[in-house]
This record gives sequence, C-alpha cells and structure tokens, in this order.
Amino acid sequence: MQAVAKNENEKGVAEQGNAKIEKYLTFFIDGQLYSIPTSEIVEIIQMQPITFMPNVANYVKGVINLRGKVVPVIDMRLRFKKEEKAYSTHTNIIIVKLGETVAGMIVDSVNDVCDVAASQINVSPTHKSSASRDTHFVRGIVSLGNSSAMLLDTAKVLTHQNQLQKAEMKPQTEKAENSSLPRQ
Repeated sequence: MQAVAKNENEKGVAEQGNAKIEKYLTFFIDGQLYSIPTSEIVEIIQMQPITFMPNVANYVKGVINLRGKVVPVIDMRLRFKKEEKAYSTHTNIIIVKLGETVAGMIVDSVNDVCDVAASQINVSPTHKSSASRDTHFVRGIVSLGNSSAMLLDTAKVLTHQNQLQKAEMKPQTEKAENSSLPRQ
C-alpha cells in the first residue's frame, strides 16, 4: 500500500481519526476511469479553441488562452496511444499545476470528486516492475467501493512530454547541423 503523504493545510486534504483523507477527481479516458488528487488541479473547463503549435508531439494539441495565460494542452487519449476521438459536449480540459508547470489535459469526461484514504490506494504492480510506456504514467489503483480508478502520476505525464519533445527535436537539429556541413 502506498501512503499519500500530504500536509493537512493543503487543498483537498482532511483527517478522519488517524487516517488522512484526500479528495481525488475521477475522469474517463477511452472508457477507463482515472484519478488525480484535487491538490494538483487548478480548474476544469469546457473545450475551447486550441491554437496549433508546430513541431510538437502529436498528443500536444496546441495551446489555449486561459484568462491571458498561454497553457499547453495534451490530448490524453493520444498520450496513451488510444484512438483519436472527436470532442463532444462531455469533453473537458483539466488544468493542472505542478510546481511552475501548468498544462491542460483533455479527457473524455469528468466523473466525480471522491474522498480517498491512503488505505484505498494500492501501488500498481506494473509501476514497480515495468517501465513500459503504457503503464509508466500509472502509480497505483484507487479502490472506490464497487469500482476502481487508475491513479495517474501527473508529474510523469507532464515531464515525460518535455523529454519526448526534446528527443523529437534532436534529430531535426542534427539534420540541420549535418546539412550545413560542407560535402566532400
């Protein structure tokens, strides 16, 4: 079992007896239920126009203007190598903030906010033993009564994006450097 260590003063954390309770948002991506702590969420917004950005990974849909702030937006279906789906009235953008990084995650639909105790979170067996791309972003399973939700590691979703973009840009940079070399 993985304990969720949070300061009581942080948003979304309460204490019941000796067990710390934290609020988690649940949402759907391709029919699968996922969750993240509400302490990482700035807000949830409806879909809005997205400005395309060139030379980024296919799952980075572009940027949005959120009250004068430019925020990159990731389509989580594409991030998880799922089939692209047209956005509907149920599609939402979850704006998350980790440190100085702010980004939007496009999800199929938002489900609910649940109180979750540390005892309800089980470390994902694949998180311990596998670095595969498909399970890399899941840090555990949250038991929610009759259902369960994958607990996303938001930091890995966001930081891995930056590493992928750097990796994708590197071959382009090398090509440009090689094309400027004199031919022999």
